[in-house]
Amino acid sequence: MRIKLAFEKHSAPLKEYTASGEFIALRHAISDFLGGDSGLASVIRAVIDGSLAPAGYTNRFRGITGYLFLAKDLRKYRPVPGMTAPPEGVMNFREAAAVLSVSVPVIRGLVVQGIMHTTSEYRNGLSRLLPTADVRHFAERFLALSVLARRFQLNTGSLARHLKEAGTPLLEIPMPEEGKGHAYFVSKDVAAQIQFPSHRMLREQAQCRIDASRKRRWTEYRLAKEAALGRPIRRVRANLRHSDNGEK
Repeated sequence: MRIKLAFEKHSAPLKEYTASGEFIALRHAISDFLGGDSGLASVIRAVIDGSLAPAGYTNRFRGITGYLFLAKDLRKYRPVPGMTAPPEGVMNFREAAAVLSVSVPVIRGLVVQGIMHTTSEYRNGLSRLLPTADVRHFAERFLALSVLARRFQLNTGSLARHLKEAGTPLLEIPMPEEGKGHAYFVSKDVAAQIQFPSHRMLREQAQCRIDASRKRRWTEYRLAKEAALGRPIRRVRANLRHSDNGEK
């Protein structure tokens, strides 16, 4: 009852809440970086003694887990012995993804590739954290190609293929999850100079690739058939070389 009254005395306003950002629900903080033991206990003690106050409340979660706090305030209670947080603070993968307007697997890919580095302190069961300064610095230099594709209502894969064929330098990030493909980033300096293709241009390029692929498969089929029948295949090989040149 003492804990309940300590939270209720702050008269936190009811707020709309979907995911953590500047504010985070105590429920999400428990799963992300507080845990359910010493970290949570430290937050409760801070609310009781008045050194920490909730900034709002959401009906999404029951009891005190529905109270909202400033994320930067709750991170101070992360239960990692000897942790020295960077002066600019830290953020989890979901928050970093929101800054870059990408999905969480893309952030994992950036970490796997060594482009971003998690803080050295880590406790099993809690989220890995990234220095906020590193995420902001990357966001200042690079823009996700998916963001550009949405802005111009283009398909991200088709746009990436078009830019690579045009020789535009792209930062290609393999996704750690099998079958997820790649994510692409482009430096903001390069993005400002890109001549973006039209929908018609991308469709025509795609159709040319399809036609070239069909022609090559048909030529390879004829080559295999001629070889199986023991017939001269010089003409078929010439056709295959011609098909390769046409595709290029």
